[in-house]
Amino acid sequence: MKTHSPTEARFSLALDSIQGKRRVEQVLEAANALLDRYAAEPDPAERLRLAHELIRRNFTDDVTLAFGDLALESEGDASRTARFHGAIRLPDGRTGTLTAHYTEPGSMGLTNSEWLAAMRILAGIAALGAGGTLTCPA
Repeated sequence: MKTHSPTEARFSLALDSIQGKRRVEQVLEAANALLDRYAAEPDPAERLRLAHELIRRNFTDDVTLAFGDLALESEGDASRTARFHGAIRLPDGRTGTLTAHYTEPGSMGLTNSEWLAAMRILAGIAALGAGGTLTCPA
């Protein structure tokens, strides 16, 4: 059994909080980078490609985006512990999906729950960039 002094416990809690804040900042930086790229790219299909590439490079190498004729896949690994799946729907009725798998800590040190929250943000931006909305089944 391990015991900690109150000072050690407070220091550990403060360090965890600082590290968590930095991880959140990294997610926000990625979301802002995606938005900046979208500003220069009017084509919805290219915007989806940009989102796929950003997610693949920074959040997981196991991501698939399918929308109409666009099908972007990367490495798959069934042993991943977290799964994100979102449905993209455009007002004209066209639909697509973004699916990704992850195992913490990944390249950014995110926990599974932090990664899922990041994926909701990035997939939402991807859907909006294509002119639609995102639905994530519970």
